[in-house]
Amino acid sequence: MKRTLLIAAGALFGLAAAGCGEVVHRMLADATTRSKLFQAVGADSAWTREIADRLLAEDGTRGLVFERVLGMGEARQALLVDVARDRVLLDGVIQFAVQDTAMRSHILTLFKGMQMAGAK
Repeated sequence: MKRTLLIAAGALFGLAAAGCGEVVHRMLADATTRSKLFQAVGADSAWTREIADRLLAEDGTRGLVFERVLGMGEARQALLVDVARDRVLLDGVIQFAVQDTAMRSHILTLFKGMQMAGAK
C-alpha cells in the first residue's frame, strides 16, 4: 500500500512537472488506466525509487508520506523494526526525543523499568 501511494503520487508529480497536466488528468480519471500506470511503475524499481525521492524531497509531500506510513499498521511496524535494528538510527531517535523535557522523563522511566526488570 505504501509503495502504491508513492508510485501514484510520484507518477502524478513527474508527469505534471513535464507539462503533461491534461494528459495526466485524463489518464488518472480512468480507473483501468490508472491501475495499469501504477502497476507499471511498481514493477520498475528505478521508477519507484525516483518517485519516492521526489515525494520525500518536498515538505508537503514528505509529511503526507510519513502520515500514511505511520498510519498503516504493517508499514509502521516495518519502520520501527528497521529503526530498532540500526544502532545509528536508534541513537538518533533517542537523541531527538530527550531534547524535550517531558519525553526525556518518559524515556528515563522506560530505561529504569528495563533496568529493574533485568535485575530480577
